[in-house]
Amino acid sequence: MVTTVLLTGSLLATTNSAQAYNPNPTVRWAQVDTDDCRRLGGNLTVSAQSDGCRVNDSWDGTFFRKDPNGIAIKVELYVGSTLVAKSEFHPYGEVLWVYDTRDDSDTIYTTLRVAEFGDSYGPYRGPVNGANTYNLSITDGRTVTMSVNDNNDPNNLDQLIALQGTA
Repeated sequence: MVTTVLLTGSLLATTNSAQAYNPNPTVRWAQVDTDDCRRLGGNLTVSAQSDGCRVNDSWDGTFFRKDPNGIAIKVELYVGSTLVAKSEFHPYGEVLWVYDTRDDSDTIYTTLRVAEFGDSYGPYRGPVNGANTYNLSITDGRTVTMSVNDNNDPNNLDQLIALQGTA
């Protein structure tokens, strides 16, 4: 199984939009096999439970239900030690969660792409101090790429991370 991690730093960029974090937030993440709760990549701790996988955080925690052949994705963004945003792809039900966990005049934008068909969902953002959920109809077994960007300007997305999962 091949997983792709793409990290890009805009610290080399000479300009950022007024709405973008500067410098970029610290990214923590996990790709989780929802069959057995193995962490396939990343630096977040994953705990197996009888009916799924838990990845705790300071906001509300994350629980990925077991889903045969599914690969879940969780991304957390920090400024200092403060969680400012997070995004999650849940294979069970094909649900994308996007959070803005801090009222700091900034947000992140998350897009989900289905590799085999070129279908794209988003960009989505979370409400200030809350989450939006998007129930997507993606066929089981399809590879998805979740991109988290610090900007919604198509000419300067300021991609923070892109990770692959499986619906």
